[in-house]
Amino acid sequence: MSKKLLLESDSEDELYTQLSGEDDGLLDSQKISGKAWGRVKNIFTRRRRYPLSIFFILGNEFCERFSYYGMRAILVLYLSRWLKFTDDHATAIFHMFVMLCYFSPLIGAIIADGFLGRLKTILYVSVIYAIGNVVMALTALPPPEWIGPMIGLILIGLGTGGIKPCVSAFGADQFRPDQEKERMTFFSAFYFMINLGSMLSIIITPLLRADVKCFGGECYPLAFGVPAILMFIATIIFIAGKSQYKITPPAGNLVGRVYNCIKAGIVGKVKNRGTNVKMQHWLDYAEEKFEPDFIDEVKSLLKVLTLFLPLPLFWALSDQQGSRWTLQAAQMDGDVGVLGRIKPDQVMALNPLLIIILIPLFEQVVYPLCDKCGILRRPLQRMVSGMFLTGVAFVVAALVQMKLDVQKEVPLSMTESGVTFINTFPCSVSVSSPIYSGDLSFTQESDYLRVTTGAQTFSVSANCTDETLTKTVTLDTSSAYRIVILKSADKLDVYKADDQRTKSREGNSVIRYVSIDIYVNI
Repeated sequence: MSKKLLLESDSEDELYTQLSGEDDGLLDSQKISGKAWGRVKNIFTRRRRYPLSIFFILGNEFCERFSYYGMRAILVLYLSRWLKFTDDHATAIFHMFVMLCYFSPLIGAIIADGFLGRLKTILYVSVIYAIGNVVMALTALPPPEWIGPMIGLILIGLGTGGIKPCVSAFGADQFRPDQEKERMTFFSAFYFMINLGSMLSIIITPLLRADVKCFGGECYPLAFGVPAILMFIATIIFIAGKSQYKITPPAGNLVGRVYNCIKAGIVGKVKNRGTNVKMQHWLDYAEEKFEPDFIDEVKSLLKVLTLFLPLPLFWALSDQQGSRWTLQAAQMDGDVGVLGRIKPDQVMALNPLLIIILIPLFEQVVYPLCDKCGILRRPLQRMVSGMFLTGVAFVVAALVQMKLDVQKEVPLSMTESGVTFINTFPCSVSVSSPIYSGDLSFTQESDYLRVTTGAQTFSVSANCTDETLTKTVTLDTSSAYRIVILKSADKLDVYKADDQRTKSREGNSVIRYVSIDIYVNI
């Protein structure tokens, strides 16, 4: 596959192919080189001469990724805890936002290649991106409302989409044709900056959310505000290097050309069906409109796309780290032994952290051993094994969730109510009713009872006095209550209190107290 098509369709996932030494032929049996992080070191020690402009691009990428992943890390908890969306709705909104972030690069690539060029596209969408972050920070101020955050998410999704297909390709434009090794080093450093920025932001931003208190609770304005500041810094860094950039004018809408080439090939194939005109490949029917070299590049692109067919399923699972896995982590205590406790939205930091650690380990230890043993020698084999391990990871996550669900209380149906009787009267009492009958000593409570919704009548007798009280209470559908037996104004009384059976989304305890008058004869 040509470098041009690969760079124009740039994404973070494709960068690994470039930094690992795979230039062409993703499906062949070339070995992956193992010097990726060594090349990162080279670029900062200046062992070779690198364009000064790439350091502005790398700084911009670090700050932009810090901004994006920092905001994304706390997003699902913000939606569920602050905006009070259900877990299912919060998950849906999160993934719609992620979908926008990964669909809008098509729009950004078309604008950059066909109209504005990469420099102006990056600059303009960075401003939109930064405005979106500011909107998220300001609308996180009380009172909670959802329209502002939705506008902010749309702006961020469009902004990051405009940057994704341009920055790495713009960095590659800074090198001369004879600087192939330096260009490869740049991609290694670029990928390193992505993971370093995301790792730090996923660690720091949840700390700002949970450990800094403002407006009587978690400080979402600060947690969104820091990524907003980083996005402004990213824009300033990019503008500061403007005089150093090598600017390549727009070369035309590459996405549109590929589409038109495929369309011409299909139309030509259909028109020539049943004729004597035969082509070796159906795309060759487009040769009247497109040059042979470009048709060969599109052929290579289509071959590589077959490799990407399972990727939507992979990313549908992988991106749940920011939604369902975060919500799952919120149901646990976060205790990781000697490392202390981690926040539920810090779990995602393991992804970039392990990438930074495991890439050199795999390239310098694991893969060489695999080569000697004659296993996992091809990139495709390694990708399949990685996807298999990803599947195993989600089986483990499912087993953990099943364990958590066992400890959960089954929700009340539409015809059920929940009741618990609690005795705070200063002696034992007897309760008689169709839903519960029995004696309760002082401070004793009954089991949690699932009863039929509606009016329920019961009588209570105090064993230390002659008092008997008959009471009728109304139990609403799918609601739980505590029936408190108490002494009020020196008389036997009953109080119905709402019973919150689920833990608060913030993880805090909920305490309810009832004032009780107790008279003791001296």
